[in-house]
Parts: sequence; C-alpha cells; structure tokens
Amino acid sequence: MSRELALQRRLRTLATLEEAVTALRALSAQHFRAARAPLAAARLYRDEVQRFLGALEPGRPAADAVPTGIVLVASDLGLVGDYTPRLVREALALRAEHGAGPLVCLGRRALAPLAKAGVIPASVQAAPTSVAALTTLLVPLVDTLLALRSRGELGALWLVAARFEGAGAYTPVRVPVLPIAPTTPRPRIGVSPYGTAAALRSTVVREVLYASLFETLLESLASEHGMRLVTAESARVWLLERIDATRRRAAALRLESSTQEVLEMVAAARSARRAAADHS
Repeated sequence: MSRELALQRRLRTLATLEEAVTALRALSAQHFRAARAPLAAARLYRDEVQRFLGALEPGRPAADAVPTGIVLVASDLGLVGDYTPRLVREALALRAEHGAGPLVCLGRRALAPLAKAGVIPASVQAAPTSVAALTTLLVPLVDTLLALRSRGELGALWLVAARFEGAGAYTPVRVPVLPIAPTTPRPRIGVSPYGTAAALRSTVVREVLYASLFETLLESLASEHGMRLVTAESARVWLLERIDATRRRAAALRLESSTQEVLEMVAAARSARRAAADHS
C-alpha cells in the first residue's frame, strides 16, 4: 500500500508541475507575440529618425582616446538554456577588441560570468521582461549613456544582444549605435528661430539612440521568450510522459495488489475446505 501511496503523491506533484509549466508556456507565448508585433514599425521609425539626422549639421567626432562603451542585454529569468552565457562571451570578445570601456549590463544573471572574467559593470539594471517595461527602462538608460558621452567617458557605443532567428533560435550580435552611421546626404535644414542647430541635433541623436535601443531590446525579448517557450514546451512534454508512465505503474501496482488479494482469498478458501474435510 505504501508504494501505491508514493505513486499517488508523485502523480499529484507531477500534475502540479505540469500546470505551472503550462502557465509559463502560455505567458511566454504571449510575451513572444507582443515582442514580435511592433518590430517592423520600430525598424521603420529608427530608419526615418536616422535619415532626418542626415539633414542636420554633423556633430564633433569623439576623440580617439575616448573608450568604447558596451550595453549588454542579458536576462534576469531562467529556462533559457545558455542564453546569457553566450551573450556574455560575445560582450567579452568585443571588449577585448576595443578596450576596457564602460559596460552597462541589463540583467543580473550576467554578473556572475562577468565577475569570473574580472569585469565589473559601470551600471547594472534589471533586464526587461515585457514590451510594457521597455519605456520605463529606456528613458533613464539613454540619459545615463548620453551623460557618459557628454563627460567624455564614452566614445563609440555597441549593443550586444540576441537577434531573433525563430522560436528557440537566436544569434548573439554586435550592434553599433554611436557614432551614428552616416546616411544618404540630404538638404540641410535652415536655422530656426526656435532653437539652435546643436540643440536640435542633440534631441535627434537622443531619439536615434532611444529607437536603436528599443529595436534591439524587442529583438532580445523575442529571442528570450522564444527560447523560454521552446524550453517550457519540452518540459511540458517530458512531464506528460512522466505522468503517463507513473499512471501505468500505479495501474500495474493496483492490478498486482488485486491479483494478490484474489490469490490470498483462494488460498484461504482452499484451506477452509481442507479443514472442513479433515473435521468430517
């Protein structure tokens, strides 16, 4: 009886886990779709703002001695396999090529592999887990990056993030953000009485940086939730297989117990008949 009770407890535990994984799968699918939906519009907006920048007077180039900064977009949540370690390796390789500039880390799961490599981020922030959280994250992040640039602590800026390749498939990529790549020259905008050319350029550069980060973070969210979706589905299938196998074991054990009870009853009946025959 104890074996049957143990199997029943195991079935209840597996069923609870399957419910949790199914809920996680549904949540990941929802976030995955939400991250994929605005990607085309985000790319279009970033292209348009960048083209508008081509109509402004060029800014001063950063000095060669100014270090290159990196924004590493990692993850704070699990069930994504080697997602964060791959991105950390890509960021460390980029850092080795361009020097030890400031590194801004989005996602605390990247801190352990960075510390193992002897790298301490200049800033650590929580990684976004949904599209709705991007605005809250990006506004202070863009302000931080522009402040570093204005103080001369940051020249070029690269993003290291995941590029979405399909559900459960991604590629760690390096995205150059600053200096902004030149676009097709356009007619210069005339002087405006409402502001200086430098102020307008500063506003547009901020918007280009925001749009580039927004687009890259959408790709990262789609990649991360795509990985989690595939992982959760694999876990759900495994749990369903374990539940089915445990149910078969429990059924076999019940059949074995019933058979044993019948045999014991038959043996007892035979013994009673023999005892009755001996008395007669």
